[in-house]
Amino acid sequence: MAKQVGPIFITGTIDGIIFYKLGNTYYLRSKGDYKSAKRMRKDPNLKRTMANADQFGIASKIVKYPYYRNLPKEVRKFGLFAKLTGMVKRWLQEGKSKEEAKEALIEYMQTLIPKNPTEATTTVRETLPVLPPKPMPAPMATKPKPAVTKPASFAKQSRYLSNWKVKRNGRLHIPKSAITLSSIQPVVPSITQPLKE
Repeated sequence: MAKQVGPIFITGTIDGIIFYKLGNTYYLRSKGDYKSAKRMRKDPNLKRTMANADQFGIASKIVKYPYYRNLPKEVRKFGLFAKLTGMVKRWLQEGKSKEEAKEALIEYMQTLIPKNPTEATTTVRETLPVLPPKPMPAPMATKPKPAVTKPASFAKQSRYLSNWKVKRNGRLHIPKSAITLSSIQPVVPSITQPLKE
């Protein structure tokens, strides 16, 4: 996956190269070999790959409900869902049934939840005496400061320099507003006279 750099950023497909935006960054990649998922599922060379993908899908469905229903938000963290899905997939490969894998998952998830949440968050604090609030001085009349505008960075401006787009069929679309007749110079062949000898 390569990053797009330059004054023009595009999305779409041109000659087997896919241009796309992910977050705030523009990338490009080459198109995959397989044209459709149906062909991929029927290919005998990828039979084992598709079996693993099916098993991963089943494991993900098993993990989904207990993960979001039983685990508190404080325990859920980045990567935990994937780790639990991998564990369930391994258990399914070992020959456990879906019910056995789900029970083992819930058992494991109980170890992730702290026993007493109050013990985990208890801290010793020193109590200070409560003082009466200090009187606030009257607000002074001040002149408002003029707003300072910062110039936008060049990288952000470059994203909006062009409104050209790549259509789904891969052709480049240049809107009519971008093409003006004054910007197009007609090509006139120069008339030359033959040399006299």
